[in-house]
Amino acid sequence: MKKSFLTAVLASTMLAAGAAAPSALAQQDGAMMQQPAPAESAAVTDEQISSYITAVQSVNMIIQTYQPQLDAAQSEEAAMAVQQEAQVELHAAVEQSGLSVEEYTSIAAGSQTDPELAERINAQAAAQAGQPQ
Repeated sequence: MKKSFLTAVLASTMLAAGAAAPSALAQQDGAMMQQPAPAESAAVTDEQISSYITAVQSVNMIIQTYQPQLDAAQSEEAAMAVQQEAQVELHAAVEQSGLSVEEYTSIAAGSQTDPELAERINAQAAAQAGQPQ
């Protein structure tokens, strides 16, 4: 569970933060390119972590849905249309989890720089999945 969740966090971090990712889905609009400061463990509540885990799961399902469509796009215009559609769904999924896109991005970035936050996320994800840590 830990490895797959960390992989999911990495994928969604790249997506949310607009980092250079192999997937064209990682391209972001101007608002997403302004990355908030990484969250520190002490500043993130357990409720935010729970919302973040929910958002990561939703983001990964959206990526799995749109990646084949993006790969099959016959033109740059078609690929852009798929990206834009996916982006709308990604933003909505994050906001439906109870976080703003900025909060999501901050927690994602923090999970990469703050080992304590990463461990809290992993522990809560394992607990939510009913698995021992």
